[in-house]
Amino acid sequence: MSIYAKINSENIVENTIECEDNLISTIVGNYVKVTEETKQASVGFTFDPEAVKFISIKPFESWILNASYDWESPTGEKIVLGKFWDEESQAWVSHPTE
Repeated sequence: MSIYAKINSENIVENTIECEDNLISTIVGNYVKVTEETKQASVGFTFDPEAVKFISIKPFESWILNASYDWESPTGEKIVLGKFWDEESQAWVSHPTE
């Protein structure tokens, strides 16, 4: 069994299913097999047919898609432990204390 992503006409993932490879052609719709090379797929992700990659939902307007097809902050990091991205200041900031 393999995982397949159903792609709409705008290359957005509508659903993912588990299906035998020899049966996927019998299902109505445009399905792309999810592999290590394509990256993971989830509802709302975009499929880039030229790169044959799934791209996750952009987390912030300022973030940039890198060469590995991952979103990263304008400062270059994807995640900074113990901090959160503040879009207004374009910086990683500490969580406010209560």
